This record gives sequence, structure tokens and C-alpha cells, in this order.
Amino acid sequence: MKLVNLSRQEISLVIIFVLSIVFFAFMSVAGAEKQGLAEPVEVVVKEGDTLWGFATRYDHPFSIDEFIQWVIQMNEMQESNLIAGQTLVIPVETNSR
Repeated sequence: MKLVNLSRQEISLVIIFVLSIVFFAFMSVAGAEKQGLAEPVEVVVKEGDTLWGFATRYDHPFSIDEFIQWVIQMNEMQESNLIAGQTLVIPVETNSR
């Protein structure tokens, strides 16, 4: 198996990029815990549900855009479209349960 010929500089940049993604994902979760979030809760999507609707229905320390981006990232979604029956992990403040 032949690997792509990459220079040391290119390999270093790829490693730094991957480590940055891991770091920011970790900080996102750690930041959520510091902001009074419990374990994120799971919700089952019903017909007509939207991420915007979840963002306004549940208490959380994020702006609506931040909430939507958090949900998309943590649920490894490619887009914000939801499907009825889909299970999502969403951030919820501990005092809003």
C-alpha cells in the first residue's frame, strides 16, 4: 500500500489541524459542563420539530445559533434537517429539568 507523499511540514499541519478539532470539541463539552449543564438529555424528534424549536423550548446557556451548532456537532449531523423518530442529544441546564 503506497501512502501519499507528504512533506514533514504538510504532515505537521494535518496533525495540528486534527488536534485542534479534538481540542475544540473537548472544550465545547467542558464549557457546557461549567455552564450548569447536566448530562445532555435525549429527545425523540416528532413530526414538525426543528432545532430552532428545541432551542426555544429548553433552558440552556447558549444563543439559539450556538445551541443549534452544539446539537449538530454532538449528534454528528451533516445538516440541520430532522427526521421524525430520530433521537437527539441536547444540552439542558440542570435547573430546567
